[in-house]
Amino acid sequence: MAFQAQPATPRPANPFPLHTGPITALQCIDHIRANCAWPAKAELADYVVAGDPTTAVMGIATTAIASLDCLKAAVAAKRNLVISLEPVFWSSGDNLDRLEGNALFQQKRDYIRANGLVVYRLHDDWPAKGASGIATGMTRALGWESFIADGAHPTRFKLPQTTLLDLAKELGQKLNDRTLRIVGDPALPVSLVGAIWGRATQMPAIQLVNEPIDVALLGYSFEWEIVEYVQDMISTGARKGLILLGETRSEDAGMKYCAEWVKTLLPDIPVDYIPGVEPYWSPQHPVQS
Repeated sequence: MAFQAQPATPRPANPFPLHTGPITALQCIDHIRANCAWPAKAELADYVVAGDPTTAVMGIATTAIASLDCLKAAVAAKRNLVISLEPVFWSSGDNLDRLEGNALFQQKRDYIRANGLVVYRLHDDWPAKGASGIATGMTRALGWESFIADGAHPTRFKLPQTTLLDLAKELGQKLNDRTLRIVGDPALPVSLVGAIWGRATQMPAIQLVNEPIDVALLGYSFEWEIVEYVQDMISTGARKGLILLGETRSEDAGMKYCAEWVKTLLPDIPVDYIPGVEPYWSPQHPVQS
């Protein structure tokens, strides 16, 4: 009797048992990463800073800087995956080796561990399409969507003409910014604004103020770089203005938008935005909120 081959048994698409338990921080992070538009560079500023990524996620919190106050707010809200735009341990790349033995580092690290938190830094380009998340959130917070001068450059705005002083007042009110700093003539007429949210490094900031804009709107920069550069421009007769919002106030609204964006990716998990704590105060605004 001739041998007859048996039909091959179809191989299941997934030979492993389906995951039926709680979703982990790593699974959440992988899903977020899959929906980001990573720039073409060798290293990304996105990583799990602290905590066990296999931890089951009860809720997610987004914030500009995961300060100890923000971490405590996340614990109180039962949000144990914290997404922070900026480093957690006070150094670029969260370089932990040089902080080993530092008492405050140990206290913050131990607080994260003791409360089952996982802290993930999400900094490089997101979401996958359109403007960066920070630019989108900040533009919405200011109500400047209709003032974007060029869709290809969503950080360039053509506003109704005002003065440098009145623009600064508007920014202070809309962003609850108590300590923004201004360089230039308060009566300077301004309409064309270019923004760099967060830190403005030397050459991008210098290139920005040399564009045909009236005022550069930045998070912060080294004062001996762009601040002195603009002051020297003004000394030559240039009609320019510069406004520094500070780190938190120039990014916070972007992380509020981040919470909304993450919620669309993970609709079954509670997602909250935790406002950054503004560390600065002035004699005119001595009470921190």
